[in-house]
Amino acid sequence: MRKTAAIPVLALLLVTGCSAEAAEPEAASAPATAAASAPAPAAAAAGSTAETVALDSAEETCRKLLGTDGNGPLYRAIYFVKDNGSTFGFEGSDGTGANALNTEVRGIADSAPEGMDALLKELSAPIESAMPVAEDSGSARHFDIYAWRNAVSEILAQCAPYEATAGDAGAAPAAPAPSKADEASAAFPGYPLIVNAASVDYRVAAWFDSKLVDGQVVALAPGLYAPYDPNVSDLSAYYVPGGVAGDRAMKATVFPNSGGAASWSGVNPGPEEPQ
Repeated sequence: MRKTAAIPVLALLLVTGCSAEAAEPEAASAPATAAASAPAPAAAAAGSTAETVALDSAEETCRKLLGTDGNGPLYRAIYFVKDNGSTFGFEGSDGTGANALNTEVRGIADSAPEGMDALLKELSAPIESAMPVAEDSGSARHFDIYAWRNAVSEILAQCAPYEATAGDAGAAPAAPAPSKADEASAAFPGYPLIVNAASVDYRVAAWFDSKLVDGQVVALAPGLYAPYDPNVSDLSAYYVPGGVAGDRAMKATVFPNSGGAASWSGVNPGPEEPQ
């Protein structure tokens, strides 16, 4: 009887012992598997660093946009649109040129700081709108002219402080030529005069946004302006090319060889100026 009773007990021990031994390696392997599947902190950090793209500062972006002598992609992109207030069109029909300009602006947008990248994409919207139909009747797919104007204003306001060091060809003399103010007054009766910045073209108003003391500008000729300084009451003193902004053709007329910086096409006189 004793022999018979011992057999089940021995069998139970053998079965239990084997099961425990079989379970132990399986349990031990679980942490190793989890550890192997978890990413190493150093590797994760390295991957994150590799994906980070260094963006330009606002100043670096503006310098790229302004270029030199008023020929940077910002001026060319604005000049591309013939904005007449209530209507608009496109300056050229050269699809190749539009494509190159769009590529340049988009490239600058890719490395622009947050906020400016969206403005630059809006800036290039009319160029992209014109490209697919550059070789047909000249029509274009619709784009939002009001959103475009707002983007232009924002970019000009941000980049205006960097124009002086970005290659403005008009190195202003210490004092205006004695006859310059008289010549301009004779050619354009009623000028110079002080007007409110709110009454002038949105591009000029944006350009002078951070430079105005009391919200006024000096209209030197139709579509051509300088920021008014209350401490300088002699309006003839403003007839120097440095700091002047407005219509490109008018700037070339009043200040020959002054460069195209701070000038755009189609800047018309405001309602407070002689009509």
